[in-house]
Amino acid sequence: MKIVIEKDKNYDHLLSQKFISGNFLQSSIWIEFLKRQKKNFWPIAVESENKILALCLFYETSLPMGLSYLTSPKGPIFLTETSEEDKKEISKLLLSKARDICISTKKKDEIFCRLEPSAEIKIPGLKKSKDIHPRDTWILNLDKEEKDLLAGMHPKTRYNIAVAKKNGVQIKFSQEKEDIKHFLNLIKLTAARNQISVHSDNYYTLLWETLLSNRAGSLALAEYKGEVVAANLLLNFGQSCVYLHGGSNYKYRNLMAPSLLQWESIKQAKAAGFLVYDFWGIAPQDNSQARWEGITRFKKGFGGERLVSPGAYDYIYHPTWYQIYHLGRKTISKLRKFR
Repeated sequence: MKIVIEKDKNYDHLLSQKFISGNFLQSSIWIEFLKRQKKNFWPIAVESENKILALCLFYETSLPMGLSYLTSPKGPIFLTETSEEDKKEISKLLLSKARDICISTKKKDEIFCRLEPSAEIKIPGLKKSKDIHPRDTWILNLDKEEKDLLAGMHPKTRYNIAVAKKNGVQIKFSQEKEDIKHFLNLIKLTAARNQISVHSDNYYTLLWETLLSNRAGSLALAEYKGEVVAANLLLNFGQSCVYLHGGSNYKYRNLMAPSLLQWESIKQAKAAGFLVYDFWGIAPQDNSQARWEGITRFKKGFGGERLVSPGAYDYIYHPTWYQIYHLGRKTISKLRKFR
């Protein structure tokens, strides 16, 4: 086995051949998004006999005092049926290369490396960490007739879709740059209502610009009497359409606009030839995300199945700084609760 790093190499054709929820986070789309955020990144491939076994995109997040850490979002992704021993060897190679990356950056002192592997790996030194991207996701197979998709829904979901139609909610799909303003407004309302953290306006704006430049997504907007009352950010990659982020105005909750918005998004994804509608994150089965119960129930109402991944693991280079980092994160989290 050997490691290959080519920053200009595009592996999208490999990533898109097999559906793995989150594989877009290792794609050229995400690399462009990292560039727009001015982040350092390293796309790594593990090869054997001219065959690529795994892909692992790393990027660097800066911390105070000249520190940083590396993250591989939903990576490494194992592209072939691989034995446990081979997974260990691949992972060790990747972590070794990550350490080389740390040394070569010089300007920053990386204190740990975070992996979110597509399959369980068991090697010494990996410590279970708090999940960054969803560990469990909810996916819907689109290889069915529309009537069968409707039949697979919870009766309450079908009822809510009918209510939204009866109330005159209209759905449109936009690729207009300025329409991000509707999404930004609604996701802030949703975050405040549910007491959850969301990304900055700049993050979502850069993401939207990245999707537009790659023709890889759309904004699904629900309108009522000329006002946008719900908005979803959809990302298209490989075989799947991903419901990545969404927000709604609670004042119009009786309209049931989010239900119709999802159904029309599912229909559009099916018509476009996607095989999977990926609802993205749901609450893990260990009840570690109690705040996600409502959104989990909402997503599961459309039918589908749970897709489980191992979650996040950290490989620690500097134990003392690692402890200080987590203490700082806990302190910031507590201060936010008192705002």
